[in-house]
Amino acid sequence: METQTIPSGLGSRVQEISQSVAGAIALAALGVVAGFVSALGINPLFAILETGWALFGELLQNYIVQPGFGLVAAGYVWWCDDYNPLDRIQVPSLEGVAWIGLGAVGYELAVRVVTLMLPLFGLSHGGHDGQMTPTWRIFFDHPEIIVPGLVVMFVFMAPMEELLYRGVIHDALEPALGSLGRVLVGGLLFGGMHIFLSGGLISLLFTSIFGVLAAAGYERTENLIVPIMAHAGYWLMFSPF
Repeated sequence: METQTIPSGLGSRVQEISQSVAGAIALAALGVVAGFVSALGINPLFAILETGWALFGELLQNYIVQPGFGLVAAGYVWWCDDYNPLDRIQVPSLEGVAWIGLGAVGYELAVRVVTLMLPLFGLSHGGHDGQMTPTWRIFFDHPEIIVPGLVVMFVFMAPMEELLYRGVIHDALEPALGSLGRVLVGGLLFGGMHIFLSGGLISLLFTSIFGVLAAAGYERTENLIVPIMAHAGYWLMFSPF
């Protein structure tokens, strides 16, 4: 009986893809672990700040895992000599601005549409019922936290999260996968992270949608500013305080 063998070229290609995806999964998993460690370390510090500046401390409680993401991303940049995130930071083009809007507004619209469909499958998600005050409204009512709040979201937390899940993980997938593969795998890994940090399959579904939108914008523009602005913009406009 004649045995079939896999052509050497195809076998090496499969191995290359497997190694690339496995590396990206490992980075995403390391981000989850670092996020938990960050939460354990940062949360008490933010709680102390909340006792002296209640509203700002309450805002910070929404961003306790991002410092862990930033540490993993920084470690990757230090370890990988040929990846410099500064090369992927530019002033957004008109297309980049459009992707920023699509990432923030398009995600919110997708969430609203999917939320309406969930009861058809016996599911529900209370996090997008519109009953909580969005961050921009809190800023409008309390202008004293506008500047520190915007700095936290746009300068620190969104960049740390996007550098890991769009920059680093995307870079790990780049040698082996094409554009569509990088967008889909990267988006799903971003959503998968939220199973552990946010909880539940509904969170996986919603955050995977944003992950795909952000990854697509980054893939098209090769500019980290695009997913950073989309992410922080969503937090500002739609995320409940």
